[in-house]
Amino acid sequence: MPHTTAKAASLIRAGFTGEVPATALPGTDRSGGLGLDHCTPEQTELRALLALACFNHGTLTAPRLRWRVGQIGAYSPVISPRFDHLVLIVSACDNVALRLVGSPTNPHIPGMRVEERLGYHLWRLRHLPTGAQMYVSERDLLPTNRSQAQRLPNLRRRLGVEQPLTADEGEKLAAVPEISSSMQRLLAGIWVRMSLRDPDGSFALGGWFTDPLDRTVERARWAPASRLWGHEGRWDLEWRGYPFPSDLTAALTHPRAGLEGVTVERTSTRSWLIRLGDAELYLHDEEL
Repeated sequence: MPHTTAKAASLIRAGFTGEVPATALPGTDRSGGLGLDHCTPEQTELRALLALACFNHGTLTAPRLRWRVGQIGAYSPVISPRFDHLVLIVSACDNVALRLVGSPTNPHIPGMRVEERLGYHLWRLRHLPTGAQMYVSERDLLPTNRSQAQRLPNLRRRLGVEQPLTADEGEKLAAVPEISSSMQRLLAGIWVRMSLRDPDGSFALGGWFTDPLDRTVERARWAPASRLWGHEGRWDLEWRGYPFPSDLTAALTHPRAGLEGVTVERTSTRSWLIRLGDAELYLHDEEL
């Protein structure tokens, strides 16, 4: 039965993502897949942009991408990707939602707007350039009763979807290099897995901020910093701190929770090459 297959898949998915099964269920495939990468082109584009925003952080940040969004990893993010939207479950959802949106004079994700605040623990955001929708929810408090929806007039005037893309936002988006379709899929796949964990304890990405498995204190010496930059199908991702590179490659190639089609090749003691189709992403661990 499809329902039984989806329910079983939701239990498996929740073990990897940290969702509760009821939250994981709407994101699973009808075929029984986990659904982490099954989404609209608009969602793929938004998730790749979120990867650029989050993985340009701290002292390594690429100059054109100083959007100051990387700190969301400190809010214990649980990422729940769906086919036509995205749910980001965090501690202190107000802080994270407003960090993603920024302000008219200092947008963090150019073109991100508040569409509505639903109840007290859920924000609905819309990215104007892609049209993609995402929700930011308080951890463990995802509401189901939308009759509590509130209008926030002041926020809507300053940050609402009615506010068009500004010239400054347009310039910031124009400064983002072209990304090939295969690379978009790869970057989107990495972003939705930024908190992925193996239920058996072999890897945990910890939001690119901590090591949930407490394996060593050596990496804790480094302030989190990362840089993601490239063009079309050739990009570089370098970072200090967490996660361990082996955790990232294990998450991407896991037989159940990995990104289909990804291959990983170790090119040196500090570097790895990740391929997806014609996309090539070079990983550099700056801490070794």
